[in-house]
Amino acid sequence: MPEECTIIQSREGYLIDSCTGEVLDFVAYDNVDYSSLEYYERVSSSKKRAEKKEIKDMKKIVLNYLQSVMTEEEKEMFYKILQKIDEKKLDASFYLAIYEYILEREEKVVSREYVRFLKGKGLGSYSIRQKKKILRKILREDSVIHYIYNEYNGDKEEALKIYDLLKRKGILYGKHETRKRILLKYLSDQKLKEKLFEEERMKEIERTLLLLNIRDFESFSFI
Repeated sequence: MPEECTIIQSREGYLIDSCTGEVLDFVAYDNVDYSSLEYYERVSSSKKRAEKKEIKDMKKIVLNYLQSVMTEEEKEMFYKILQKIDEKKLDASFYLAIYEYILEREEKVVSREYVRFLKGKGLGSYSIRQKKKILRKILREDSVIHYIYNEYNGDKEEALKIYDLLKRKGILYGKHETRKRILLKYLSDQKLKEKLFEEERMKEIERTLLLLNIRDFESFSFI
């Protein structure tokens, strides 16, 4: 005896012919049970809250760790930089990026303990590197200065001084590679260096003489 065909309602709310499987109609939304959807929304919301708490906790952990390893000067620089960054952008990786940036400026390297700390907390170096790129843009650091601090193998203090003189004299131009090439040219040529320093000394003497003349004039009595 053939089975009698009936119309059944699927879980999704469709009316289906039990024999052919053909969708005949869609029941109004009022008839659909949303309990499972609400459940997943609750789970998702709970998960988001847990993730936010985890992020906040990690920020505290990292900040406390950095407080314990930084010198007073480093702490001062750290908080000065921190003030320039939108609080919404700050996360644990950003804190670490600031710390590493400060170490680079001081020509220091990270300690083994620091590396162990990162591994122990599951903090990736890639994320920190990306945040350092953002940080340099925020601070508008000259890329050639970054090169001097991190890649140049010679006398960094001399390189910074020469770079500053070249900028003040308007000798530098162009983008990173051009400016770097000009700097390296002066650093490698002793005569160019001496000429640059001599011109600066002469200017300094002129400024000193001018100040002395002004003082003499001010102290001169016309009575």
